Amino acid sequence: MVLIRSARPFDAFRALADRRGRPGDELTEALAEARAGARDGPGVWAPAVASRIGLPAAAALGPASYYADLSAPRGDRHVRVCTATACFAAGGGGHLAEVERVLGVAAHTASPRGDVSVQTVRCLGYCYAGPAALDGDAPCTGATLPAQLAGREPPRAPGIPAVDDTGDPVLLGGVLSGEPAWQVWPGTVSSGTPEEVHREVAASGLRGRGGAGCRVAAKREAAGRAPGPWWSPTGTRAIRVRTPTGC
Repeated sequence: MVLIRSARPFDAFRALADRRGRPGDELTEALAEARAGARDGPGVWAPAVASRIGLPAAAALGPASYYADLSAPRGDRHVRVCTATACFAAGGGGHLAEVERVLGVAAHTASPRGDVSVQTVRCLGYCYAGPAALDGDAPCTGATLPAQLAGREPPRAPGIPAVDDTGDPVLLGGVLSGEPAWQVWPGTVSSGTPEEVHREVAASGLRGRGGAGCRVAAKREAAGRAPGPWWSPTGTRAIRVRTPTGC
């Protein structure tokens, strides 16, 4: 007997979404909208989100209770404080306690009146200016972070530094030539080809940081030759990449 395997592993939720016109594509955005307007936990509002787009309650309760941005208590003012490596080192680990003190709210809780809540996160992209926090959508960084959140100082969000004293820079031209920060990935996804990405990676000379110093381009080539396939939720072939958090 010959065992025939499907090239695409079966996924019950994906199959259900296919039968019902792929309402799962709307789920993440719908959960985020519901979270923004609710103070209760996901058990109260997530099942209604699933019902509204034709999915079982478990399809919404799973991600809503797993992802911290959806499951964390939410006040009218929501502050996310980075506690990853760079921000921890910048303040000796003491910045979270100071933020809790000036806001009068412990991490992962909301105030009794529901006006302020605090959530810890792993990275906000301001490793060069830490410690950092997001006050709603407004970044605040630096040694005066508690004072900024208390309103005693204006928010501080410096641009990405682009200075090299090593003679062997790895930061490429985008930041220096006036392009918007953090836009390489969106641009690559929307218009880049696999061949172009591979050429850029090979030309950069990037190497892994696990100790062996293996060239990233060589890793990509090896992954491309490996048997598969692996499939992303959208049905395209994908490679899962593990990256460290907190820079």
